[in-house]
Formats: sequence, C-alpha cells, structure tokens
Amino acid sequence: MDGAHLKGKYKGTILHAVAMDGNNQILLIGYGIFPKETTDSWTWFLEKRHECIDDVEGLTMVTNRAPPSAVSIQNVFPNAQHGLCCFHLIGNIVHTFGKNKKNSNLFWKLVIAYKTTEFEFYWGRLRNIRDGVATYLSQIPREKWTGAYYLTTRYDSMTSNSAESMNVVSNKARKLPILPLLEFFCALMQKWFYKRRMVAEKGTTKLMKWAEDMVKKNKEGIQGWLVSSVDNTTYQVHDFKSGGIVNLREKTCSCRY
Repeated sequence: MDGAHLKGKYKGTILHAVAMDGNNQILLIGYGIFPKETTDSWTWFLEKRHECIDDVEGLTMVTNRAPPSAVSIQNVFPNAQHGLCCFHLIGNIVHTFGKNKKNSNLFWKLVIAYKTTEFEFYWGRLRNIRDGVATYLSQIPREKWTGAYYLTTRYDSMTSNSAESMNVVSNKARKLPILPLLEFFCALMQKWFYKRRMVAEKGTTKLMKWAEDMVKKNKEGIQGWLVSSVDNTTYQVHDFKSGGIVNLREKTCSCRY
C-alpha cells in the first residue's frame, strides 16, 4: 500500500492498495482520495477494504514506516501481518550511514534469507563489518523486514514497489480534477482486465505463464533430490544439504528452520 500527492488545483492525497495476480501482474484492489495522509484516512480506507475482503488468513500488508498506516492496520486488520518496504529501509540506512556497497549487499542477503540459520550467518557478518547498521536494524522487529523470521509466508513481496508503480502510472492523471482522475483509474483497470483476459483465454497450461515458468525453473534445480513418504501428505526431502520435512496439507517445510 502507498499514497501519492495530487498535483492539480485541489490538493490532496490518493491512497491505494495493490496485489499481484496469478501471472505476477499488478492488480489495483482499492483507492481513495483524502485531504491528507493521516491515521483517520488510512483507517477509513482500510475499513472499506475490510468490508470487501473481511479477515483473510495469511494476509500481509506491506508499507513504508509511516506511523499512520501501521496504526490503522493494527486497528482494522489486527490478525494481518504488517511488513515494511525494504527499499525504503535501505534508503534510510543510506541516509543515516552513507552509501556503502557492502552494507547494501549484506542487507539484501538478510532480507531474502529463507532460513533463520542463513539470516544469522549474514547478521554476524554485518555485526563485524558495520555494527552501527546492525544496531539500527536491531531496533526494528525482524518479522517486519526479513523472510526468515516472517510469521506467515511473504513470498518475495519485500517492497512496496508494486504500489509505488501506480504512482508512476498515474503521474500525469494526478494533475487532473478528482472526477477525471477517478475515470482514469476505471479506464486503466478496464484496459488491463481486457488484455489479461485475452491472454488467459489463449492459455493452454493449468497455470499462468509466470507460474509455469517458475515451476519449470524450480524443477530443473531439484534434479537428483530424493523423496521418502511419511504419509499421504508428508514427505522427507533429501536435497544433499540439510533437507527437510514437507507437509503438503499445511504447506510447510521444516527446512526454514
């Protein structure tokens, strides 16, 4: 989720929430125009969203560190996980400690680490190289910014870039009065839905192309792995490393730990 300023005669802020569809494309699921970005505006926006989707298991919302959105998420969606945009986070680190390639590289390794052991390995390196940066990050709960400690499944949504891309798309439209601006978003969604529907109708695979490509890539990387059945839904996977127990019903794997 993100917000952007209106640029026309009448100032204000547009708040919007996006998701990714089955083909890893941006899906605008809600937007609203407010006098300014406040806790009240975010709360109203999220309340309307809650009316549409209710409480969804495993729901994750990614924003920057602005307090209004964080407070509103906690109040309206108390069971949802709130992740921080890591692109904004590294920007704050650069602003505070200066630009440093080693800092950035280690930070992103920490962000995308899947196993807690992998995270701790890079965390130790960061402590040795730039203890100040590590101390700064220590003030932020790990479950907010790294996949290794995230409480549900965040997949690869570690930034709010998809939401911010809507700011780029609407850059010129945000100079328009409110009604033409709303018409712009309606027309944009209509155009996107039509194009995606045409692509989907021509599809011949069970999954969308993006998902099929991901499955194919992953299958190529697991050649030679050995799988032993524990029961009808649980399997022990031997990947020549630490391996793990995979539970298909629960959609979990012990390799994360």
